[in-house]
Amino acid sequence: CATRCPTPKDVVGDKCLGNGCCQSSISKDINYYTTRVYSMDESYNMSYTRSFNPCTYAFVGEENVFKFNGATDLNNTSLKKKIEANVPIVLDWAIGNLSCTEAEATDGFACRYSNSSCVNSPRESGGYRCICSEGYEGNPYLSPGCQGTV
Repeated sequence: CATRCPTPKDVVGDKCLGNGCCQSSISKDINYYTTRVYSMDESYNMSYTRSFNPCTYAFVGEENVFKFNGATDLNNTSLKKKIEANVPIVLDWAIGNLSCTEAEATDGFACRYSNSSCVNSPRESGGYRCICSEGYEGNPYLSPGCQGTV
């Protein structure tokens, strides 16, 4: 998406519609995602914009959680802290494109620690994830794996 903000008065209300803020969805089943922040016009002098908004942000966050507060946010020097404290990152990911059955036969199978199991990803591109067995918690990817709950 693209946004512009020549002056704070150009930002109308609290909608993320391209004046001071823009948002877009991330497609499912992509292998990577990149954000870039740059001036769309090489000749545009961003020094005026920096006088009232010295920071430019791009972030990945859960859909519909971040509420843009218009010019108030553009003037807020602690906007980064607001985003970090209030906008969770939710990623739907999977390991590779093999199913659990296929991956178990390889040396790189990730669900190798005790009290964990493999689940196939619902993604069209396939893949799998490791989860802790019921009654256990922890990180199924790292030793010592999933441990019994108290």
